Parts: sequence; C-alpha cells; structure tokens
Amino acid sequence: MNETLFIESTEFTPEINFNLSQRKLLFKGVSRPEDVIKFYQPAIQWLKDLEHKIHTQANMRYSIPSFRVEFRMSYFNSASSKMLLEILQILRRIREMGVEILIDWYYDVNDEAMYEDGMDLSDAVDIPFTYHPIPS
Repeated sequence: MNETLFIESTEFTPEINFNLSQRKLLFKGVSRPEDVIKFYQPAIQWLKDLEHKIHTQANMRYSIPSFRVEFRMSYFNSASSKMLLEILQILRRIREMGVEILIDWYYDVNDEAMYEDGMDLSDAVDIPFTYHPIPS
C-alpha cells in the first residue's frame, strides 16, 4: 500500500489527496465524472487496503491513532454521492477498529443544499462531521 494517493482535479472531477504520514485525506472540487465508479475506484481501493492493514497489523492502530478527512466539495452529483457514501462506510469500519476519524465538511455559506448533503452523509454512516461555512 502506498503512503499517498493523489488524483489531480479536472473540470468534472475533484482533487483527491490522501497522505497517510500527514494523517489527512482531502476531497476538493466538483464531482460529476463520466464514469463515477472508475474515477473513485483508486480512492476506495486505497481505503480498503488501509482498512485491511489496520485489521491485520495491530501496530498500525497505534501508528495511526487518528486522521482528518476534509470534504471541500463545491458540487457533486447523485452518482458521486453514492461513492462518497461508500468511502464513508469504509471510514466508519476503520473508526470501529479504534482509529479516530475527524471529518470536516466545508460548504459555501449560501449553499444550504451542500450543508444538508453533509448532514445526510453524516447521519447515514453515524459519524459526526464538523461543519465549516465558507463566506461567498
């Protein structure tokens, strides 16, 4: 498993930046890829590999006591929402193994729908999010 995963943003896809040594995962931008499964597959696989490593190597739980996940999405479509939910379900399982998961949800202060999307995802996986309104 690589320590990092970086996918550059495009007009239709978000930046994904995972850095295990910095204990930070970032999703940033617009998400409306043509093939949502293909786009999110590397991120999902990276997290599944991390989950497996934590599950099979007890010392991993202590070397990664916590990490922060930042969602700085300006827009995502319903297909992307399903992929974000899958990602959050993996994070929930990692959390259940004793790793503290801190999730920050950033949204435009005038975008009530994005705020509500964060609340819906938080409720769906039973992980509290910290909400950060960004001035327009």
